[in-house]
Amino acid sequence: MNILDELRQKAEDKKRALHEHNAYESHLEQVYQQVLLPKMQFLYDSFRELIEYLNFLDEPVVVRNYARRYPHFGTLVQKNYKINTDGRMGMADYHRLMQINVSFLCEAEGNFSYSMSPKNAVDREYAFLFERGLRFQQKNYGMDAAMFIVERRIPVHFRVMVDYKNSRLKVAIFNHDNFQVSQKYFAPEQLDDEFLDALLSYFMRRDNRFIRADISEEDRAAILDYIAPYHAAGEGNGTPQGPAAKHRYLIADPIKSLFSRFQR
Repeated sequence: MNILDELRQKAEDKKRALHEHNAYESHLEQVYQQVLLPKMQFLYDSFRELIEYLNFLDEPVVVRNYARRYPHFGTLVQKNYKINTDGRMGMADYHRLMQINVSFLCEAEGNFSYSMSPKNAVDREYAFLFERGLRFQQKNYGMDAAMFIVERRIPVHFRVMVDYKNSRLKVAIFNHDNFQVSQKYFAPEQLDDEFLDALLSYFMRRDNRFIRADISEEDRAAILDYIAPYHAAGEGNGTPQGPAAKHRYLIADPIKSLFSRFQR
């Protein structure tokens, strides 16, 4: 093979690789446009409607026995629901949705305190409380012990993301129950009525069938990295204000109306 033949072969190989790459990219975009984007839009609309109802009705979602590790949290209430699609509390292009972020608080008045020792246990406790976004104070006693004063306030985050290269959705959940960090993937054929019903039911604490197994340490670390900006910036402490009780008959059961509507 002379030099010209060698270059000709390399050019043909590169053209073939470019064609295969373009075909693959075209396939990914087609799946996104035809399958994933409509599901993301409907999921966003459903979550937005759900949050509007919850903030409008101002009816508490009660959280009992949130964490076995911290029984002093007692009974909490979900409140202060927010939604964004850009990761910064704003809205991205509705026709190019790549993520949906929903946050709220589980909280009650007051705080509780407890002491710990030795120093390595104190350090682990500090790291855990910080990673989970809790508000707390640490008062050291000597070199080996400390008392922690913890607010009864737990930030919770749900995040739905498009895994574009694998044509699927990823759902990450932070602090919803027992300080768990969870992550699950869903193929397009799984995005049906049952998916939405299970996700919203878990969100509303009506059942826990949406989350089954725990996740790897790598996935856990990735979610904690995503949550880190919330820790740094802090979140509002406001309580949604609802209308007078006489107006609540306008919506009999808005949560139920959102279920079993995901399949198009």
